[in-house]
Amino acid sequence: MRAMTIVLTVSLVGSLCMVGCGPVDVDFATLEKPKPAPELEPLGRFVGDWTLEAEQSTGDGSTEKWTGTATWKWVLGDMYLYGDLAMHGPIDFVASGYWGWHPVKKTYTWRMINDWGYPQMGTATYDDEQKLWVMKYKGIGLDGTDSWGQYTLQWVDDNTVTWEYHEWADALKMIKKIEMRGAYKRK
Repeated sequence: MRAMTIVLTVSLVGSLCMVGCGPVDVDFATLEKPKPAPELEPLGRFVGDWTLEAEQSTGDGSTEKWTGTATWKWVLGDMYLYGDLAMHGPIDFVASGYWGWHPVKKTYTWRMINDWGYPQMGTATYDDEQKLWVMKYKGIGLDGTDSWGQYTLQWVDDNTVTWEYHEWADALKMIKKIEMRGAYKRK
């Protein structure tokens, strides 16, 4: 009896799988490219060239100074904001990334990778009243280990964005790796 139940179950599951295994009939001739989502509008403020200054807490009460530049522009039919960032401090690195709106998940998504080969990928929220972006991510830190982090960016005016960056060695955010604060200023 048990063997018969197993055979019937496998046959039923197999039949159902075969029904759904064929290609979906999509008529590409009828598809229209969507327009950029209205949610992308707040990202437009970043477009342009920026300088930045920052301080990193070292853990012993002192700080390390960082400087850098960033450039942001619309790409892919204004569907994504593309950025390049160059940082100079105790070490130098360059990063590039995309920031956009996920039409199915209904959230801001972003990806960044640096010239060390380490990626960061995450989601973001925007509070228009406070002009505040909160960007959470999972990635690989400059030390080559798994990292969980958060950037917060707040518009002071059209030419100034203050920011904070926190990175942890664990998903529970109990072991802090990096803490930085700074400001972007439009060139």
